[in-house]
Amino acid sequence: MDIKITEEMDNLLKDNGIKKEEIQEIVDNAESNGTKLKARDGDLSIAKGVSDNVTMYAIYSPSELVDAYAHKMSILGLTGGELHDIASDDESEWECTKCGEIALERNVDMTYMGVTRPGPGLVCPKCSEFYISSGVAKTLKTAESILEEKRA
Repeated sequence: MDIKITEEMDNLLKDNGIKKEEIQEIVDNAESNGTKLKARDGDLSIAKGVSDNVTMYAIYSPSELVDAYAHKMSILGLTGGELHDIASDDESEWECTKCGEIALERNVDMTYMGVTRPGPGLVCPKCSEFYISSGVAKTLKTAESILEEKRA
């Protein structure tokens, strides 16, 4: 699936140090293996790519890239351990295409530079894939900068 990237999105990618090729690879992998979240009421999908030091996300429709973002924090898992007491108010607007389960909004433990903190995430209750929204990623970027300044 060739993803169309508008000039505005191209500028966003450049501002965030993300390459078009990386986004295309993330989308291609998600489309081929089904590991992504799909909007329950539309045609948007969230796909991610994880490397040693960064997690990148692409939000896209069948026709174009809608958003892209990244964070350096590593997601360790659910805050407090395993999922239990699943309530309907934990349900997100996203569904895991791999499992068909509705992704839940739950706190996840994230770590960077030796500091671990909980934060909001999206998790599939069946396959335990974790995702972070673009709004949370912006907050993480600020936290990462603060930690990097303190370590410098």
